[in-house]
Amino acid sequence: MILYATSLSSYSAKVRIALCVKDLVFQELSPPGGYRSESYREIAPMGMIPALYVDGQLIGESEVILEYLEDRYPDPPMRPQDPLERAQLRFRSRFHDLYFEPLVRRLFSHVPMSTRKPPEVLKIRAELLQRIAQMSAWPMASSSPHPNQIMLADCGFLVNLPLAAQLLRACGEDDPFPPPWTDWWQKGHQHPAVAKALSPWKQATQAWLETQANT
Repeated sequence: MILYATSLSSYSAKVRIALCVKDLVFQELSPPGGYRSESYREIAPMGMIPALYVDGQLIGESEVILEYLEDRYPDPPMRPQDPLERAQLRFRSRFHDLYFEPLVRRLFSHVPMSTRKPPEVLKIRAELLQRIAQMSAWPMASSSPHPNQIMLADCGFLVNLPLAAQLLRACGEDDPFPPPWTDWWQKGHQHPAVAKALSPWKQATQAWLETQANT
């Protein structure tokens, strides 16, 4: 398997978590010619990352890739057997991709002082708090990940919860997330496979923040 990804991409990190949890052998490559380049579009017509090349076919969209990995490599399991519980897991994954991650992404443009708009940062912060409040009814809000089990819906939040806090601090705002959530992702990051998967993402994120510190 070949994973086309970049170290800074949160969705690439999301897929990398599942690959590492399942202890799969894969080669990670940066998009040839760069993200959305013509060279890469010859491989992935939409020019999007991450993308997984396997058995002569390309699979795009992080959530589709995760579902494929679970279908083909069900051990260790990363989704429940019960249909209702499985539907709840899929809802959480959709919630992350459609309602949570887009808010986090909007913060990137406000990290440099030259493009920062404090009122917009405060608006994003308030919207993130609203989403956290909606998520607080979920079971994962009151308990940490099982030390030996990471679920598919965890993969995105293990990246973007800490990223949201990190970006808000870089924008001059405090970390707004309540302890149950910070405890959850911090303990999740102690999982050996998660730690391995997130290492390149953490390094790339920190390096990017340092380049933006005085701009």
